[in-house]
Amino acid sequence: MADLKPSKVAPYFVIVALIHIGAVASRFDLVAARLPEPTALVIMLAQFPLLLLSGFFEGQLDYGTSSTMPRWMQINSRPVKLAFTFGFTYVALVVLQTWDISIGSIRPMPPASFSPIVRALWFAGFSLGASFPCYLASAGILIPLLRALTWPLRQLPGRLGSVLGALLALALGGALGVVALTAVQSSRLHDVIAGIQATIARDPALAIGVILATVLAPMLLGLILKRE
Repeated sequence: MADLKPSKVAPYFVIVALIHIGAVASRFDLVAARLPEPTALVIMLAQFPLLLLSGFFEGQLDYGTSSTMPRWMQINSRPVKLAFTFGFTYVALVVLQTWDISIGSIRPMPPASFSPIVRALWFAGFSLGASFPCYLASAGILIPLLRALTWPLRQLPGRLGSVLGALLALALGGALGVVALTAVQSSRLHDVIAGIQATIARDPALAIGVILATVLAPMLLGLILKRE
């Protein structure tokens, strides 16, 4: 049931938007080169639980707008728009970079011969320029999909049901993250699982700490704000 005002959970969506923006920045190769080895994998693992958790909360929002309007106009909350826009932008960048896909003659990564400043401006311009199309795509595709996936979780009654629903959303997002890694890294699931295990073995405190902080802190904030 959509009975939650967007303003109540706006801080949650602001924090998630910032996390997604940081994830987008990590796709720039000069930034990625400065990050510890397992960071890219940890970042990717964290994005999908956050997307499912955001879908869990977004499905409960009452925007107070007409249902006859296009969905991208119904979402009357800037923090919600930013969170889903940059979440979708991250996923789009992963797809474009992994399979070397360009949009017309424009690629997400500039030629290596360009200076670092020009390359950074190119990447930022591409990412920001794609923000509105990504918002339209998230409103038309991603948000309906997330609403459908998290609908059963939103039917759990009471406060305990809200907590359990949020935890299950994170678990489902984690499973989808593994599937995404499978597609990106290998056609065999055991290779991905071995890579995750090796990453955690190299620096378990970093990997587990970052994942837990990234997905659990926003979840707790969203649950607290929802109950206020």
